[in-house]
Amino acid sequence: MVAVFPKLDPPPSLARSVALLAAALLLAACTSGGGETGGATTAPATTAAPPRPLEVTLRTTARGPERGFDAKRAAKRAAPGIERFLDRYLTAAFVDAAGGEGGWDRLLAMFDEPVRAAARKQLDALSLGAAAPAVTAVQPGRASARAAVLYGSRPVAATVRLAFDGTAATAKGSGQVHLRSVLQLLWTRGGWRIAAFDSRTGAPA
Repeated sequence: MVAVFPKLDPPPSLARSVALLAAALLLAACTSGGGETGGATTAPATTAAPPRPLEVTLRTTARGPERGFDAKRAAKRAAPGIERFLDRYLTAAFVDAAGGEGGWDRLLAMFDEPVRAAARKQLDALSLGAAAPAVTAVQPGRASARAAVLYGSRPVAATVRLAFDGTAATAKGSGQVHLRSVLQLLWTRGGWRIAAFDSRTGAPA
């Protein structure tokens, strides 16, 4: 003989409570960060690293005519102005030159009047030059300089050896750009100006 028990349906309120509890447990399993739950997970959003700013590393020495000349102090006094000048030069010649829309007036204004025409003819050796229209952006890399400053009663001239490396982006990809220059600076009423130069540079094809 087989015992038959009557089927007992749970009260409606109990059935709703069980259903809500099951749904809550299922939701917790899907959203929990631990264990293997089979639920979908979303990777955290990542942001691109900001572009590296242009930063010129400068070493400065100084020479003066008088006895007891404090070369160390004079070099320290001249360094900030030369560093700002070189920063402006590299910005105009490379960083802001990408696209070729800005022209070269800002760069050429940094040359003394007697050599400005020669600088215009040698822009390829001083900057991105003819490659600028094909370049979409320049990411600065190493920028270093050594300056030997000549003093009278104040700085009057400086010989600067400048090295710059960067990465230029184009529609075809990216490539390295390089600058190696010896700049003869002259102090004028308008500040430092380039009075002579020996420069070579490379840009992506």
